[in-house]
Amino acid sequence: MIAPVNFYILHTTNWQAKDRLACQLVEKAWQQGNRIYIHTGSLAAAQHIDMLLWTYKEESFLPHSISSTDPICIGYTEQVPENMDVLINLNETIPAFISKFKRIADIVDDIEPAREAGRRRYRFYKQQGHELNVHQINR
Repeated sequence: MIAPVNFYILHTTNWQAKDRLACQLVEKAWQQGNRIYIHTGSLAAAQHIDMLLWTYKEESFLPHSISSTDPICIGYTEQVPENMDVLINLNETIPAFISKFKRIADIVDDIEPAREAGRRRYRFYKQQGHELNVHQINR
């Protein structure tokens, strides 16, 4: 099965918008009963998202941890827990394990190097036959 990919193109100068949008996507996917894997580029980035998920919204609880079997898992390596439904890619590259997911969310920052990397990912997904949806996010 080839997963649909939702691209979220940010149009903002707020450097925290990407992380906040990631948290909102996690919360929505969790409320829909999905298991979510958030892929970051480093341990430091994973720790940042981990902390943000604890603090971004006072009235919500999202069961998560780094590199575990929790329903929401944050990682930065090629090791992905089994039975995850949604991939939220916060990395500039496409991870090798995308075929394990039913849906993919890819967030693109509004700076040129990130936009160019997003274009490369978009072309790759298109060549692989993924259904692509683009969402313009103004914040």
